[in-house]
Amino acid sequence: MVRKPPNVEGLGFTDEQSTLLNHLDVVGNNGWARTSQTEAMLPPLLAELEATGVSLAQIQQAMASVGYDESDLHQLARWDSKRRTGRFGR
Repeated sequence: MVRKPPNVEGLGFTDEQSTLLNHLDVVGNNGWARTSQTEAMLPPLLAELEATGVSLAQIQQAMASVGYDESDLHQLARWDSKRRTGRFGR
């Protein structure tokens, strides 16, 4: 898990969105590796973030701001592809 900024709301997110992003950070403690636990938790969490108005680009920006690297962010995009199409992107 990476260090969170002290005020995620300052990045323009609501309390609800911040809570979801913090949960995403916890789930990402292994860089969102492809595991059965991540499979069960991440697609619904990404869908919930989208339902609150947070785009994948905003999610990636928030996660980059707390220290995730390009590889981690790419893996997150692959999970979003899996959620939308049923298959992992490349």
